[in-house]
Amino acid sequence: MHPYHAKMRLVLTSDDGFEAPGLAALHAAVRAMDGVSVRVIATASPYSGKGHVVSPQFCCHDRELPGIGRVTVIDGTPADCIRAALTLPGAPRPDWVLSGINYGSNIGIDVYYSGTVAAAREAAILGIPAIAISKLVKQELPTDWAALAHSAAAVLAALVVPEQPAPSRIDARLHGKAAALARSAGAAPGFWNINFPLDGRPAEHIELTTLSTDPFQMCYEEDRDEHGRLRLTSKGNYHERPAAPGTDVAAVFGGRISLTRIPL
Repeated sequence: MHPYHAKMRLVLTSDDGFEAPGLAALHAAVRAMDGVSVRVIATASPYSGKGHVVSPQFCCHDRELPGIGRVTVIDGTPADCIRAALTLPGAPRPDWVLSGINYGSNIGIDVYYSGTVAAAREAAILGIPAIAISKLVKQELPTDWAALAHSAAAVLAALVVPEQPAPSRIDARLHGKAAALARSAGAAPGFWNINFPLDGRPAEHIELTTLSTDPFQMCYEEDRDEHGRLRLTSKGNYHERPAAPGTDVAAVFGGRISLTRIPL
């Protein structure tokens, strides 16, 4: 692991846009960790569900956000954010990339469509340890971002600085469980994918899972647009997808935090 004569450099990103509450929650989570410096590089607007796309050209500018400070805003994709993190003038190479916290889970085959996961994958491809973090939601239920940040801090500290004891500001019990699971998984190539369940379940329930390969149900509603063209609109129920035991889908739908190692 990285020496501690200097701060560990973290890059935070989000495919929900630089003003997303999940990115603010991720920033709050890493502030609970000791010995880290943080840079935020995120997309200008939401880029969810568009997968691992890179752009031949994109623009960048800095913004100041309350509670976060300077944010580098990328007029491109989540994967572009990671490329910018490595090539912008004066930007030191990050030790870790953390992508999220996404509003909506990224479990099972979602990882092939997800911009959140794409950013973590791009980092891993370029040789940087990475973590994607997402949250199962229902639109009719509010998300407790402060509670989520508190839980995320424990899991992230266990993965990013495993040789350090749990900081006093985080959940030591959850930290210990996450650290034990990460050790049992070993150092397989790839990156981590973390998914949190709906609010209201005990935060200490965390499980090392496999990636579900069951397809999401194909259910489309047909109608016509204003030009008379046939239009297909997905009407599949996300919360009724298959949940085989031991998979990330089963864990998250069962109210547990899912910790999955995704190979490249």
